[in-house]
Amino acid sequence: MIRVVFYRVGALGRGTASEWAETTARLAARREWRHDPMWLATDASHGLFEMEYLRHARLAAAQPVLGAGFVRIQGDETDALAVLFTLVALTQRFGGRVELRDDENPIRKLRALELVDGVPVGGRSLDELMVAQPLLKRLPGAVITFYPPRYRSVTQGGAPAPAGQWRFGLSGLRAAAPGFLEAEAEAMRMYRSLRAIA
Repeated sequence: MIRVVFYRVGALGRGTASEWAETTARLAARREWRHDPMWLATDASHGLFEMEYLRHARLAAAQPVLGAGFVRIQGDETDALAVLFTLVALTQRFGGRVELRDDENPIRKLRALELVDGVPVGGRSLDELMVAQPLLKRLPGAVITFYPPRYRSVTQGGAPAPAGQWRFGLSGLRAAAPGFLEAEAEAMRMYRSLRAIA
């Protein structure tokens, strides 16, 4: 089953339209997507599809839309998380405001989310909004298990990981990284290395 995650940029903050689009493309190129990679249509876009998508997004919105895009999620929840954390990275870098809509997300509190300067609107941190359960990424011959920052404190007692710290496990190996995108990149490097020597 394919679900679609939509996102809109309502304020560019310190970045220009082309900086937002280029940085989105660069961050999206760092990982492998199960379906299509993440993209962002802005006034700097030259493709007909992107220009028309942005025009329709503006017509449908009550507030100004300076950029918009969507990603089809096909059986890989890590793609949905990658969209979220890419938007967090963009708003941390450039400031501004982004709205995320993921109507089919199994986590109700992540179905509609607004980020301003990298922080969710509403006073709760992103770590608090995430579930505390492990997330599995199934790959040929292996499964990578990602553990959100709150995982240990909720399931086993004791202190949670430092804010934003994601742990992961693969084939009996365990490691941690300072964010989901970094943890996934490191886990994929380990996966490719293990496949190469197998």
